[in-house]
Amino acid sequence: MIKTLGNGLVVSAILLFGAGALAQTESIPVKEVDQECVRFEHGWQEGDVARDKNTRIDTNIFAQYEGKTIRNIAFNNIDVFDESNPDENNSLYRFLNRVHVNTKPHVVKSQLLFKEGDKVNRKMIQESARILRTRNYLSTAYIVPDVVCDDEIDILVVTQDSWSLEPQVSFSQKADDSESGFALSDDNILGSGNSVVIGYEQTADRNSIRYSFSNPHFLNKPVSVKLSFAETSDGDNSSIYVAKPFYSLATPWATGIQLDDISEVSVIRSGGDVINEYRHQQVFQEAFFGVATHIDDDYTRRILVGFTKEEDTFYEIEDTLLGIPEDRKAVYPWIGFQSRHNQFGVFKNVNQIQRAEDIALGVNTEFRIGYGGTSLDSADEMVRYKGKITNVVDMRNHHILEMSAEMDGRHHLDSGRDDSSVVGGEIAYNYFINDKNRWYARVRYDVGQDLLQHEQLTAGDETGLRGYPTDFQRGDQRYLFTLERRYFSDYHLFNIVRMGGVLFFDAGKAWGDKDGQPNPHLSNIGFGLRFSSSKVRVGNVVHVNFATPLAAKSGISDFQLLVSAQQRF
Repeated sequence: MIKTLGNGLVVSAILLFGAGALAQTESIPVKEVDQECVRFEHGWQEGDVARDKNTRIDTNIFAQYEGKTIRNIAFNNIDVFDESNPDENNSLYRFLNRVHVNTKPHVVKSQLLFKEGDKVNRKMIQESARILRTRNYLSTAYIVPDVVCDDEIDILVVTQDSWSLEPQVSFSQKADDSESGFALSDDNILGSGNSVVIGYEQTADRNSIRYSFSNPHFLNKPVSVKLSFAETSDGDNSSIYVAKPFYSLATPWATGIQLDDISEVSVIRSGGDVINEYRHQQVFQEAFFGVATHIDDDYTRRILVGFTKEEDTFYEIEDTLLGIPEDRKAVYPWIGFQSRHNQFGVFKNVNQIQRAEDIALGVNTEFRIGYGGTSLDSADEMVRYKGKITNVVDMRNHHILEMSAEMDGRHHLDSGRDDSSVVGGEIAYNYFINDKNRWYARVRYDVGQDLLQHEQLTAGDETGLRGYPTDFQRGDQRYLFTLERRYFSDYHLFNIVRMGGVLFFDAGKAWGDKDGQPNPHLSNIGFGLRFSSSKVRVGNVVHVNFATPLAAKSGISDFQLLVSAQQRF
């Protein structure tokens, strides 16, 4: 005998994670039907994430089924436009569904951390859902119970495709030249998870044709591949990354290589003007191997070793006014350490608009240090180090406190060369008034030493002071403060675009440039609109900001309009 189970245990999970929901039927406790089967009925229900009034989403729905045997895994891949939703069931959206090839079930199945015959492990199920939600070709993913029979359980994996085929056209006109570009990209070719981009760009300096291929789960294996090549009129750029990464918190080992050879023009700005330009060629080559030394329900710790070559070469161009930096080269072996806290929260309306967001909680650390000398073809004896530590605290589901600190630098032992290093820290605070209204505050401080011009710390535009031009101030120290009142609308324009708004105040400055001139404190106020597609390029948030400076206004516009695409609200 099979009974259906509707509201109760998994209703909130279905409402929160996307296109599926439970029918409203009578709830039957599992303990009353030990020898019978309980089937969960799944269907569309209006509202999804936007309907829930909680900020933190409860995903612990498999806790009571821990240890049961997984009898069957079913897959429900929903079209880009869900035709069971009356708002998306029209002739245009049905046509777009027909021309789009959905992700193949075996592509989704190969990325799960569990299989039929395994015992239910809720952490593996939760992490499988997190992995699927990172894929650009899926707009949402969640995993729920389907049928429970005594000591066995059937599981349903629900995903919804995002639109992957995208033409991209750009054109800009300047005083004495124009720039244009065209590209065609597909993030999910024939439902395979493979991403390809082919594009052409023409500027005053060069013409280029670029190609790229990527797949974070290549050939349905835990192998990440990223390949790109650009053929330009003044040289070629290439990037290769192939790795068997730490795919999950329980992955025992990882290895990979990265080979980059990139040439670009570094544009140095200050006070709203371009003060220098030079060509910068970066060669980066690295191979690494890592092992997990400790894995349990709370922490994963890893040791990594690697060998890296970093080479920076600088060239004068026609617009070089202030000279170029000294070339540098470092070749070194290194050892690294990672500590991951196996604790995550699923939230909505933090960095995205009406989407489930996986946020790593607790303390997470990574650090590495290497040594290179002339015997390894380095320019001189040098210690190279990088590190980052974060601590994210969820306080009573109404506050999130984010703290982080980073360091990135090099220390030359004998030659007297510039050490070039940066140390910085940040504290951010989210206060959830209700499911749509938030306060957000952020303060950041960075200090550098012996920074090259393109490495200097800057203030202006999207670096944190939106009332001022890009890189309005620069130097080897910087502080930034932001206060925002955020609104996450549940309005869904044409069931394609989510919208939000923000009022903001920014303050800060950058100082310590080698010109010796003191920089004033800067501040601005403004407002902004936020747009996020629920069907195309899911995860990108388009910022449209209007800001006016409150201090140091001489020589700049009283009004700044900034448009950019970011990964955060």
